[in-house]
Amino acid sequence: KRICSMASCGGPCAKAIVAVLTAVLLWLGLPSIHVTWPARTALVPGPSAVSTAAAAGEGPGEAAQAQRKTWRQRIKKAIDRSRAIRGGNFVQLATVDAAGQPHCRTVVFRGFLQGTASEALRMITDARSEKAEHIRRSPVCEVVWWFPISSEQFRMSGDIQLVGNDIASPEFSEARLDQWSKLSDSAREQFWWSQPGAPYREAVESPPKGGRSVDGSILAPPDSFLLMLLWPRKVKYLRLRDNFAQQDGLDAETGMWTSARVNP
Repeated sequence: KRICSMASCGGPCAKAIVAVLTAVLLWLGLPSIHVTWPARTALVPGPSAVSTAAAAGEGPGEAAQAQRKTWRQRIKKAIDRSRAIRGGNFVQLATVDAAGQPHCRTVVFRGFLQGTASEALRMITDARSEKAEHIRRSPVCEVVWWFPISSEQFRMSGDIQLVGNDIASPEFSEARLDQWSKLSDSAREQFWWSQPGAPYREAVESPPKGGRSVDGSILAPPDSFLLMLLWPRKVKYLRLRDNFAQQDGLDAETGMWTSARVNP
C-alpha cells in the first residue's frame, strides 16, 4: 500500500514501479492493482523566470510592458527610492568652453519645471560663474545622474536656459522667484559673495546674513542669481544590475518622446 501511495504521484518512475508490481502479482496469481494517475498540469514559471523574461524584454504582458517605460517614468521611481540618501539629488553637469574643452562639475537637482511641450530639470548657478559663461556661448549640455541604490544611470542631453532678472516671461520669472524663496539662508547668501574664480581677497563688506533684511524677510534675488533649466532632447538610460539599456528621444515637431531598447 505504501509503494502504491508513493507511485500515485504519476511520474515516469512511478509508472514503471506499478508495471513491475502488476507483473509480479499476476505471476503469483494474486489480484492486480489499479492506480488512477493524476491529471498533468501545465508548468507555471516562477518569479525568477518572470523576472528573467522582464530583464530580457521577452514575452507579452507585464514583462514586455516594463520595458516600454519612458525615461521620465524610470527616473521618477529612482528619485523616490533615493530621497533618503544624502547627496541623492547631486548630478554632474558638463559644458564646453570657447575652445571646445569639456568642463564637468556637480550641481544640485531642484525638481522639474513643466513647460508647454516638455519638462526641464531645475538647477541654479551664479551669473558670474564659469559654467554660466560656457552656457551663454553654447547652451548644449549634458547631465549625468547615478542612482547607487538601483544601479541606474541617466545621461540627459539638451539645451540649458538661463533665467535671470532680464527674463520677460512671467512663467519663468515666477519660477526663479519661487526657487529663490526655497533656498536655505546659507545658499542665498553666497550670491552676494565676491567674483567666483577670482584670486581670493577678504571681502570689504559682509553679505546680508542669510540673504535677509534686518526685519528677517527674504531680500529680492540679486542679478547674480540664475535659474538653470535643462530641456532634455535625448536621454540614455543604463541599468547595471542586468545591463538593460534604453534611449529616449524627443520629437521637436510633435513634442512626443519615443523609447527604444539598445545594446549596453
